[in-house]
Amino acid sequence: MVKRFLLIFAVLALVVAACGGTTTETEQADDDAAATQQAQTDGEDGGDNETPPPATGGSGDDAELTLNDFIPGFDPTAFEEQDWRAQELQAQQMVAECMAAEGFEYIPFVPSDIGGGFGYDDWDEETYVKEYGFGIATWVLEEENFMYDEESDPWANDPNQDIVDAMDDAEREEYYRLLHGSEPEIIQDTPWEEIEAMTPEEQEAFYDEAYANWEPDGCFNEAYETLWGSGEADAFYQEFGDDLDAFYERAQSDPRIVESQNEWSSCMADKGHDYANEQEMYSYFYGDEYGVGEFQQRVDEIVTWPEPDPSLWEDLEEGEEPDFDPSLFGPQYDIELLQPLIDEEIAVATANYECSQDMYELWEEIYKDLERQFIEQNMDRLLAFKEANS
Repeated sequence: MVKRFLLIFAVLALVVAACGGTTTETEQADDDAAATQQAQTDGEDGGDNETPPPATGGSGDDAELTLNDFIPGFDPTAFEEQDWRAQELQAQQMVAECMAAEGFEYIPFVPSDIGGGFGYDDWDEETYVKEYGFGIATWVLEEENFMYDEESDPWANDPNQDIVDAMDDAEREEYYRLLHGSEPEIIQDTPWEEIEAMTPEEQEAFYDEAYANWEPDGCFNEAYETLWGSGEADAFYQEFGDDLDAFYERAQSDPRIVESQNEWSSCMADKGHDYANEQEMYSYFYGDEYGVGEFQQRVDEIVTWPEPDPSLWEDLEEGEEPDFDPSLFGPQYDIELLQPLIDEEIAVATANYECSQDMYELWEEIYKDLERQFIEQNMDRLLAFKEANS
């Protein structure tokens, strides 16, 4: 529960608050605003003005302060107003210039699904969980959605595919390395057999060390960082991230959080599912950082993948595709064995959805309260950060 709680609120603190999360007004905030207004007035009259201006809410003069108000240049409406196709075309043109500088041709291409199609407002979580649960055992029910269909593939007409197909293996490898970047050297230089032989704890330490000071490269990364780099947001997290983590971690003992988890557990038990908390439920289905969940293991025992027949690729000309039935390579399973797991998953996911709605609403209220407290306790630092980074 703690990890899930921290994840929800750490993300909310830095991003989601801009989409509606606010703090309640406090006398301290009002006093700070009044004092700063007076200082600004004094400055206009020729007096000394050493007090930085306060952060103001992004929704107007009456908006209440959020952490995002202290990130210079942050615009909560930018995401809604963004022309994604135009932005992607700009990125593609930058990628083409980058690749050309490396001696490769890349043709700017924007697939048809960018800037349209499925949106968050179309998402209906309740409908999904009642049909597909968590998407573990049930994903085979969506198998048809994953079958390749060239007519609906937004990348089918990518002109760069012809360029890649004309390359030899070594040239193609270098092309993709320059285009998408490479992994840290220690990962590239370590044989996969060695990594696979590590314990989960050793693998975690290995990858933590490998990525600790690694900077992504490649033309795509360079273009996207230039256009959408987090900049000030990264600087904000560097300055306040540890404090925020510690602040929200202490919230795990908040009586309201503890009680909400107890109520969730009781609600789930009433529906026939015995879990002490959400973390226990998610560990059962998804596992944790050290292993696959028990439920996933049960699914893997039933759903298998056949070994492809090597003869399908024999005597093919270069670039020629084998003629075979794609279903031969799909998942194989006995639906009579899988159906009980599907039923269990949907039942638990539906119960979780029904039992968690009030809890999440409460957590949002608690987050707003915690955000207000953090701003009050760190107002001087927050104002100084905004002034220094404006």
